[in-house]
Amino acid sequence: MKIYKFGGASVKNAERIRHLGDIVSQTEGPLVVVVSAMGKTTNNLEEFTRMLYPDATYEDMDFDRLYDQVVSTGELQSSRIVSAYLNHAGIANQWMDATAVLRTDSHFREAQVDVETSLRLLTAFIQAHPARVYVTQGFIGGTADGMRTTLGREGSDYSAALFGNMLDAESVTLWKDVDGVYNADPRKVKDARLLRRLTYAEAEALAEQGAQIVHRKTFAPLQQKRIPLYVRPFLHPEQEGTVIE
Repeated sequence: MKIYKFGGASVKNAERIRHLGDIVSQTEGPLVVVVSAMGKTTNNLEEFTRMLYPDATYEDMDFDRLYDQVVSTGELQSSRIVSAYLNHAGIANQWMDATAVLRTDSHFREAQVDVETSLRLLTAFIQAHPARVYVTQGFIGGTADGMRTTLGREGSDYSAALFGNMLDAESVTLWKDVDGVYNADPRKVKDARLLRRLTYAEAEALAEQGAQIVHRKTFAPLQQKRIPLYVRPFLHPEQEGTVIE
């Protein structure tokens, strides 16, 4: 089993979704495709939620609950579109609702995942719906009473790592709009160097210094089971990118 995570830029329009399909079609063996909301959808949904609840404070639990119900629709929508396109392109797949298999507490906007329960739910779903390719969502989960939750901003990388951990994946690949992980921001540092290999400790240190290529929570679930993490360029899938192991 491999895990592929595609961010918002990778599913922002029809051309990008077709390219995603090309990458998936060239991958052998079982695969879980984790997608973010399309483009800037999450930002737009956040703004819409603020309009509904203009006086909310960060400590307002009613707002946080509403936020998760509204903002989570971005991932659900994009994953439905990706799944439908893959089927149209002849890549049979099973759509999977992450809110039904990633069980969390009710700490809205920063939900904590119950891995043991999630593993049981995920295993049952896969056994009931056998497929080579599964399409699901990053960033979101669900409570026992059916409320949708989010795992914190930019949490789709973390979702991919959780799926990798629970499925004992061969690898997890984050498809990004960059060539890989650099030792500095190449947009700001002329001589920034692409790093082909990193240890998890080195990657965590870069994240703590402000590097935003990989979400900081991503590393622990993979390091626990020694699963390699690849950061590869979405537009140039022939390139190796960076491996963290």
